[in-house]
Amino acid sequence: MMNDQAANSQQIEQLWYTWSERGLESSLAAGYRVRACSPALQSEGRLEQVRPYLRYQLPADANVTSLAVEEAPRTLALVKNGNECLLLHKVYAGRDGAGRPGNYFVHLLAGLEPTFGPDRAICFWRYQDALLWRTSDDPEHGVMLPPISREELELRLRKRWERAWRPEAVPRGPDFFQLSESERSAALEFLPLLLLAFFDQQERSDSLQAQREAEKTSSQIRGGGREALAGENQSEAGIPPICLVATPDQAAWLVWALARLLPPVLRPRLTFSTYEESGDLSSSRLIRRTFALVATCPALPQHAATFVSERFYRGSWAFNLFTGLHSSPREWPEVRDFVELACAAFRGGDLSFIEQLHRDLEGGASTIDGFLREYQRWRSNQGRLEPEHVVEIISRYPEDLSQLMVRRQILERLCDDQQGETLLDRVLPDLSRLARLRLEQRRLDHSLVLFENEVRRLWQRARLSAAARVRLLLTLASLGAGRELLKETVRALLDDPAVYPVLLARPDRCSKVLDCAASALTSSEAEYYRGEVGRLLQGYRNWETCRSLLSLNLPPAWREMRLRLLLSVLEKLLPSGGAPLPLRERDWQWLLLLLGQAQDAASRDVALRLVAVLLRDQAAPAFELLTRCCQLSPPPTENEMEELLDGSALLRELSDLERGRVAASYRRELLHTYSQQLRYHAPVYLQMRLPALEELCLRLFTLLCLTSTAAEREKLVTLFFAQASNSLRERLLLVWPATESRAVASLIRMGAQQGDLFFLRTRLGVFFYREAVASLPFDEKLRLLEAWLQHQPDPLDLHVLLTCSALTPEEGAWLLEHYGPIYLARPDYARCWELTHLTHLYLLSLTPERLRRPETRSLLRTLVAPKAALPDSLILLAWSWLQVAEALEQRQTRPELEKCLGYLRQALDDQYYAALLKEIANKLKLKHLKPEPKKPRGQGSALEELKPEGFPEQHARSRGLPWLGWRLPWLGRRGLRPRR
Repeated sequence: MMNDQAANSQQIEQLWYTWSERGLESSLAAGYRVRACSPALQSEGRLEQVRPYLRYQLPADANVTSLAVEEAPRTLALVKNGNECLLLHKVYAGRDGAGRPGNYFVHLLAGLEPTFGPDRAICFWRYQDALLWRTSDDPEHGVMLPPISREELELRLRKRWERAWRPEAVPRGPDFFQLSESERSAALEFLPLLLLAFFDQQERSDSLQAQREAEKTSSQIRGGGREALAGENQSEAGIPPICLVATPDQAAWLVWALARLLPPVLRPRLTFSTYEESGDLSSSRLIRRTFALVATCPALPQHAATFVSERFYRGSWAFNLFTGLHSSPREWPEVRDFVELACAAFRGGDLSFIEQLHRDLEGGASTIDGFLREYQRWRSNQGRLEPEHVVEIISRYPEDLSQLMVRRQILERLCDDQQGETLLDRVLPDLSRLARLRLEQRRLDHSLVLFENEVRRLWQRARLSAAARVRLLLTLASLGAGRELLKETVRALLDDPAVYPVLLARPDRCSKVLDCAASALTSSEAEYYRGEVGRLLQGYRNWETCRSLLSLNLPPAWREMRLRLLLSVLEKLLPSGGAPLPLRERDWQWLLLLLGQAQDAASRDVALRLVAVLLRDQAAPAFELLTRCCQLSPPPTENEMEELLDGSALLRELSDLERGRVAASYRRELLHTYSQQLRYHAPVYLQMRLPALEELCLRLFTLLCLTSTAAEREKLVTLFFAQASNSLRERLLLVWPATESRAVASLIRMGAQQGDLFFLRTRLGVFFYREAVASLPFDEKLRLLEAWLQHQPDPLDLHVLLTCSALTPEEGAWLLEHYGPIYLARPDYARCWELTHLTHLYLLSLTPERLRRPETRSLLRTLVAPKAALPDSLILLAWSWLQVAEALEQRQTRPELEKCLGYLRQALDDQYYAALLKEIANKLKLKHLKPEPKKPRGQGSALEELKPEGFPEQHARSRGLPWLGWRLPWLGRRGLRPRR
């Protein structure tokens, strides 16, 4: 975790280590210690991580008493430390503070990013700067060192990088290596052997890594981890480094040469140290685990022959540049080929070929075996590629498109007018597959981006034929290139007049170009090229060529031209003796989708004409086509719909069914299909309110009623009633068996819940309502009334509702007590005569027991309100009942009581009045109350004003439909009966 934070920090931490009397460990006496460091390195954990790398020893044969500081070997080491890199600089510092020779000074940089490789590290060799490197102690300096910013370090690196990596530096190397010609020649002679040794070493490392992962997996399966840990430590200790016996400058020069020749994917593996003491090379486990290449040297060149033993050459990859002795690394043909190619280019001073190899294989396999396989393919691709080889690369090895030579040869083949068309047809499916895979594979996407950039350069610089430009555009479109690149190529193509003959001769190519243009161009650009697209569509002369246009998602500016083209082609196929159109099932689906995209007026007219042609075909999906027509904007008129249906195969088939000209088995199949289609499409048809569609639905419904079950008929009629007009509903009820009163009641309930007034405003609806509701139980009838009354019907609708409900006195009383306060308090409901009549019956049937109920008293208060929707005579009667109720409740007489009883005497019959008088006398303790004689009716009865002209007597009320005729003069009012 600390390494991760260090690598992600924007600061480079530094540390000094030498002999000193003062330092970070203040408790120690004078000696070797951390002299100073940055704050981030002061924690105990961080110091323990870097402390093993702070050791330095002079060569064993060095005379420390006479050895000059500048003659001692210098160390520059690159170390991988977890998720960070360390860069160390070690130099001999002469005598320590006690006068003893052998002192040294280490300057360490920590927190470098994991990608910090040897190509950058070697640029700091012998760097002379006030910031890099410190070579001796400053007694006046404190124990704190400031961190170095990454920008500052990159600035210093850039200066050296330009000197180390310029083309002129090969093969001598940059000028900061202090080498004689003989030393440089010796190093150059050993360069091929070092490359071979590096590949051998890293291949063993890959094998041990794979073995360690396999052991770790197996140990996890067994439930233990010690075996995996032991295997890891063994494998780390089992791979020795490449050992050099050379001067530090020779070692640094070889690191620079290797960094220039190794591919970038393998370069970070080259960790190195330009000098370590010879005794540590075989005994130090830290060195074997840390470095891929390490160098040592004697203090005097004449000691080089005896400096290391013969066992040194057998135990590892060892190379003595002083004596010429060396180990024999394993040679593979593939590695030998790469080494010879790289070293020949290096000696020739031209690395452009090697650098192109590095760019071609950038981001490739990270293992030695993987790199060698890719290198072999790269070598084989440097020759001339035949078409079969091109197809193999695109289908099996698309990563090879990152290779410049492959890209150029593939494009050369595609631009060849003799072989390009055939080659493109073979690779188009594979190119489309790569467009999907590039979203998941980063390296493949990188290779395809390089290929697209090569196409752009070729398009801009080369003079290509029109056919070649078309092929390049289709190649880019199949690979899923960026929109800006596609737009650039599409516009250049459409602006070129020479392209049109090519596309007119190949409609399949033209369709792909149009598809590419539709996805790349904006709506305004599509409108600009409308004329050019119309010219291209002239090349489609039959349905086989038009089929490729169906699936294209063209912009709105081009859709009307496509519909016109399809219409003209299909119209030519009609006069062929009634033969079916050459349309497949998929073609019908695409046509339905295109008809749904017709939005503007011009497209709408063409779409209607196209549907008229398609409906004549027996295999046409007629119901879906009619639905698409209904969804046009604006929708078709009545005349247009009649023209669509006239002569359609659907009506012909329907006529055959009605006349019995269809076999029984086929008839059942057709009716089953019609039933399914009606359930889905009938709501759309009925919402249009077009007589032609209503007639079609009615004919289908009539056929289905004769063959379907009662439950199926009920579902259909329920579906129709939800959307049909009132005139069609009346016809449906006449077609449908009227004896199914249960289903009619279901329709009435649905209408009540939705507030649909069909059953209250049409003669036939009123008739069916009365017949169905009359037989309902009390509870169901009241629930139905509640559903109607929630929508607050107008007075005349309420009058019909109450009249046809045939309410008993008890039902009328319940209705008035619950909903009377809502409607009787509104003056406009005075026209609801049935409500008035129910109130009249209610007031005449009141009893002293009912007067005790709060609902009754609340209703009476509503009836005596100033704006009550009642005649004055009923208001007076309600007032009389209210006074009696309040007197009985308070058990005391009132001044108006006698007057109220007089009104009630005139309204009630003798039996009711006598019972009321007895109840009042008992409650109020009145003994003088006696029944008064009823006045003759001719002397101005208070209830004569109640009845309108023709109002029936209370006990002589007619219940049949003839009575409704003179009771409902509003049925003929204009605008209510038809539902349009």
